[in-house]
Amino acid sequence: MSGKRGLLLVLIGLWCALLAAPAQAQSGALSSLLRQVPNKAESRSIIWFSALSALERALGIQVDSREALDRLPLAQRATYLSEIGRLVYFSDYSGLARAPEWLATFGINSFAISQELVVGQAPNQVAILEGNFDVGAINNALQNLGYQVQQIDGTPILALGNDNSAPAGIVGSLAADKLNRIALSADRILAAASTASLAASLAPTPRLADDPIYAALASSLEERGALICAVLFDGAFAARELVGTTPSAPNGLPAYQAGAIGYYRSGNVRTLTFVLIYADPNTAAQAGNILVERLSGYISPEQPERPLFSDWRFAAEIAQKGGVTVLKVSAEMPEDSDVAWVNLVQERDLGFLRPQ
Repeated sequence: MSGKRGLLLVLIGLWCALLAAPAQAQSGALSSLLRQVPNKAESRSIIWFSALSALERALGIQVDSREALDRLPLAQRATYLSEIGRLVYFSDYSGLARAPEWLATFGINSFAISQELVVGQAPNQVAILEGNFDVGAINNALQNLGYQVQQIDGTPILALGNDNSAPAGIVGSLAADKLNRIALSADRILAAASTASLAASLAPTPRLADDPIYAALASSLEERGALICAVLFDGAFAARELVGTTPSAPNGLPAYQAGAIGYYRSGNVRTLTFVLIYADPNTAAQAGNILVERLSGYISPEQPERPLFSDWRFAAEIAQKGGVTVLKVSAEMPEDSDVAWVNLVQERDLGFLRPQ
C-alpha cells in the first residue's frame, strides 16, 4: 500500500510540475515544412507557404473536390473563391487553377493538398505538397504520360524531359517544366524542374528550420494563430527585388536581415502580420514606428487614388526568439477591405518595406 501511495505522490508531483512549467510553442505546418528545405542562398530568397486546409477550417467548410466546392452554399463558395489567389497563395505546382484537367492528366487531386511550400525562384525552385494522395492513380497517370522511374541516391523519382525545359504535349501546356521531376508518397509530393533541385530537397543538410533567423520567422508567424498563408524573404533579396521602385520615405526603414508576411482569418476577422528580423531591439523599435506610419499612409503606384491600408488597425511588438530580435506588426483589415496582399508581393508592390 505504501509503495502505491508513494508512486501516486510522485505522479501527482510530476503532473503539477508539468502544469506549472511554461508552455512550449507547438511546431506548426510551416516550421515542419522548413525542416524539408536545404539551408542555402537559393532557398532563402523567397518562400511561399499556403494551407488550404487552414482556410477551410476558418470558413467552417470542407472542400476535397471540385464537386464539393460546387455544392457549397453560394455565400460560402463566394468567400472561399474570393480568398484564393488574392489572400491565399496557390502555386503552379498545385494545379488548383485547372483542377479538373490536373486530376485527369496527372492523377493529382489539387483539393487533396493540405499545405504547400514553394521554395526559391526558377530555375532552382522546388515545391513540397502535403496532403492525402492516391499514389497508384498518380503513378499510372504519370507513366502513361511517359515519365520514367529514376534513382537519386537510392530514392525513386519520376522524370520526364530535360532539366528546366517544358516537355512537349499536354504536360508542357498544363505545367510547363514544374513537374519535370517528382518524388511521390501517400502524404507528400516533391516537384522541381531539374534533378539537381529535387535532389537537394530529398536530403536537406543543413536544414533551413535550423537557421535561427528562419526559425524565428516561422515561430513568430505560427504563435499568432492558425496560419493560412505566408511569404518569407531574405532582407537583401527583398530590397533588390520585392519592394518595387517606389522611392523611400524621408524617414527610412532600417535594413532588416529577413522578413515575412502572414495571413490569418477567424470568422470575419482577417489579419496580416508583418515580421522583420533586426540585429538589436532599439533598431527594431525604431523600425516598428516607421513601418506603422508607412503602412497607414501607403499609396500604391498601381492604385494612386487611395491609401491602400486606410482604416486598418496596427499594433507593433518586439520579441526575442532564440536570441533573434523580432519585430511584429499586426494589421487587422476592415471588413470591406479589398486589398489582395498576395498580388502585392507578386507584383513587387511593397514600397512600405523599402529599407533606407
